Amino acid sequence: MSKVLQRVLLAVFVIVDVILIAGAMRHVNSTPPSTDLPAAAATADPAPTATAPTTPAPAGTTEAPTQLAYDFQASEAVALSSANDGTIVFGTRGRCADPEASVQISTNGGADFASEKTGLTTTLAVKTTGAKSITVVGTNANCDVQQVTSTNGGSSWSTSGDIDLWYPAADNSSTVVTTDGSTEPDASCVVTSVSQVTAASGRVSCADGTFRGSGDNGKTWVQLGRLDNARVSTFLTPTTGFALARFSGCAANEFTTTDGGVTWTPGGCIGGDPAQAIAATSNGLTAVVAGEAYASTDNGTTWMQP
Repeated sequence: MSKVLQRVLLAVFVIVDVILIAGAMRHVNSTPPSTDLPAAAATADPAPTATAPTTPAPAGTTEAPTQLAYDFQASEAVALSSANDGTIVFGTRGRCADPEASVQISTNGGADFASEKTGLTTTLAVKTTGAKSITVVGTNANCDVQQVTSTNGGSSWSTSGDIDLWYPAADNSSTVVTTDGSTEPDASCVVTSVSQVTAASGRVSCADGTFRGSGDNGKTWVQLGRLDNARVSTFLTPTTGFALARFSGCAANEFTTTDGGVTWTPGGCIGGDPAQAIAATSNGLTAVVAGEAYASTDNGTTWMQP
C-alpha cells in the first residue's frame, strides 16, 4: 500500500471517528429512553455526586443504585492486552521507585502464564498482536517513560525509541499521554483505564462512571456516556466497547456497548474484587480481576479461568 493511500485512509478514519464521537455527544445530551438497564446518559453537571441516583433499580428492588464513591488506586491498576493467537499480556501499574516490574505473559490462551522482566519499574500500557509482537510502555526508577518490545514471547526485550501507545501518566491520575503529548480528558476525570482504538483515537473510563473519547490525539475530548460504578473499559472499535462495573452485588460485572458508550447492556459476573482490566479481540474477551485472568467467548455472558 502506497504512503499516499495510507495517509488518505488514515484521514478518512479520523473523520469517521470524529463524526461518531459528535453523534454520541448529541445523543447523551438528549433525554435517554426509559430502560431497565443502567443509564449511560451524561448530564450538564461536570461530575455526578456520589449520592445522586442515576441508574434505574434492578428488577425486584425499590431503590435506585447510586454512583458509589470510588477511591481509585492507580498503582494497583492493570494494563492488559490479548491477541487472536492466544497471547495474553498484563502487568500491574506499580510506582516509579518500585523494584523492576514484570509482566505476565501467556502464549496459550491463559492456560499458563510466565512472569517476564521488562527492565522497567512500572507498566503503563501493553499491546500484543501475537507472541512475536509484544509492546510494553513503562518507566525507569527516575520515572522516565520508555517503550520496550519483544518478538519472542517476552524472553528478551529491546528498547524502542518512539512511543506509539497511549498510556495514563505515571504521576498524575487525571492525565493521559497520547502520541501527540499529555492531555487531560476533564478536570473531574480520574482516569481508571485508557483504551487506544486507532493511532489517533481513544477512550478513557473515569472513576465517576463516565466515559470520554477523543479522535484527534487528545486535543479535544467529549463525554460519551456513563455507566454507574464502572471500573475499567476497553473499546474494540469507536462504537463497540466492554466494561467491568459493580452491579447487583457483583464487583466485576461485564457490560457491553454498541453505541460508543452511550448505553450499556449487562453480561455475566466475574467472581472477585477488584476489577482491574478488560481487553477484547474478535475472538473474545479477557479480564483481570483480583490479579487473576478470566476469559469469555460469548461476549461476556459467561466467564472462566483458562
